[in-house]
Amino acid sequence: MILQHWRTRAAYAAMSAFLAWHTAATLIAPAPAVSEGVQALRVAFQPYLSLFQLDNTWDFFAPDVGTGSVLRYIVVDSRGSHHVFTPIQDLNRFHPSSYWFRFSHNAVIRSPETYADSAGAVLCKQHASLQPVSVILVQVEEGDFSPEDHLAGKHPMDPEFVTLSTLKRVECRRS
Repeated sequence: MILQHWRTRAAYAAMSAFLAWHTAATLIAPAPAVSEGVQALRVAFQPYLSLFQLDNTWDFFAPDVGTGSVLRYIVVDSRGSHHVFTPIQDLNRFHPSSYWFRFSHNAVIRSPETYADSAGAVLCKQHASLQPVSVILVQVEEGDFSPEDHLAGKHPMDPEFVTLSTLKRVECRRS
């Protein structure tokens, strides 16, 4: 009976210690590294934060999500015409497929040396009816867009608010 009592107490103590550790980790994760104390705590908590993907730069109370990047691609056909596609614009952002498309597009943007060739091959097949010669993968990075710009009838993806960067040109195979 006494052994059962001590097991219960030990289980509650372990759960309380874990709860305190997790709470401290979630408070330390978004803290800016402005002091040596925060940096020292971050070293101790870093493996835990990385393991459970709690390590992010978001602020708890006022997140700065920043501007985003979108993958755009240009299909160059056999006549030299350019066909521009921005697939994320055609998706419903509330549908789960939007998340998966954005995830795969962000992978191409972050690591074009790894993913651009396979993405280009898929897009060549997808647009086979255009008789593509190549696909140009382009990163479209959103810039500063103010409420005044919106009231003036402008759109955040207008050329004056975006920066275009060519990631890679992928040649299409002829079959």
